[in-house]
Amino acid sequence: MPSRRDEQVIARQLGRRPRRVKNVCRRCRHGYPQVIETVPAGKEDGRWDVIPTVHWLTCPLLVRAIGQLEAAGWVRRFEERLADDPELSEAMARAHRAAAERRISLLSPGDRARLAEESPRQWEALAGTGVAGIRFPGGVKCLHAHYADFVAGGPNPIGRDVHGLLVERGVPPEGTGDCWRFCAVDETGKGS
Repeated sequence: MPSRRDEQVIARQLGRRPRRVKNVCRRCRHGYPQVIETVPAGKEDGRWDVIPTVHWLTCPLLVRAIGQLEAAGWVRRFEERLADDPELSEAMARAHRAAAERRISLLSPGDRARLAEESPRQWEALAGTGVAGIRFPGGVKCLHAHYADFVAGGPNPIGRDVHGLLVERGVPPEGTGDCWRFCAVDETGKGS
């Protein structure tokens, strides 16, 4: 369970208050959250609120570096690789199934049953989609989501390859000496 300070740091990193944070999956070398895990569904104001993405990359350094990979066309490249490589495609299919299983496991048995009964379409969004709610196995959608899934322990080959690209480009996944500028908060929860 994240501490109050973790939640303040995450809010600063994301620029918004995080919702239903369950766990900090990885921290940088300075102890700041890099990847978080959230509960994918909950009732708010009597209605189900469902977000299929459960692993979120919060580290500003990694968010920026992976955004640069996306801008350089790596989403399309990975989609082409998935179309051309049956082994990669099968490995990614396993990663999508594992992501759906993990997402469902984060809900209590009672919430699973209630959501399936009260909102079957939203239940399907959780149980029947892959990493970050991807519906099409050949689609990649967001390298940030694949990387966060991999860092959180998912068997995600695209996330693994994104990690390799970061290292190859000299981006230290464990953070830099400047991380505190983007993550530090004072006693009030404001940036320091």
